[in-house]
Amino acid sequence: MIVIPPIAPIPSISAAMAAGAASAPAASPTPGTAGSSFQNLLGQAIDSLNGVTNNATSLSLDAAAGTATVADATVASSVATLDTQLASALASRAVSSLNSIMNMPL
Repeated sequence: MIVIPPIAPIPSISAAMAAGAASAPAASPTPGTAGSSFQNLLGQAIDSLNGVTNNATSLSLDAAAGTATVADATVASSVATLDTQLASALASRAVSSLNSIMNMPL
């Protein structure tokens, strides 16, 4: 019998926000608190995407120079492509949602 190990859960945005809220002081919320945490979360996501893209570029250059394997460069490039496509799709969906909200009658 073959046993397949379980896949580790992917941390969600709500879990990250809950962790941020759990570490926040218990004082009453201020008007800018929710916006600040979303801004930080978005900034971290963009920084992560930038890091993945820079890693793929670096591994591609290393593979061309012969100091890294082509397989590593291919995997890093695929991950960077998928992450960029996800970010693009999320941005497109966010703009579409904002346009739908703006077109709602009052």
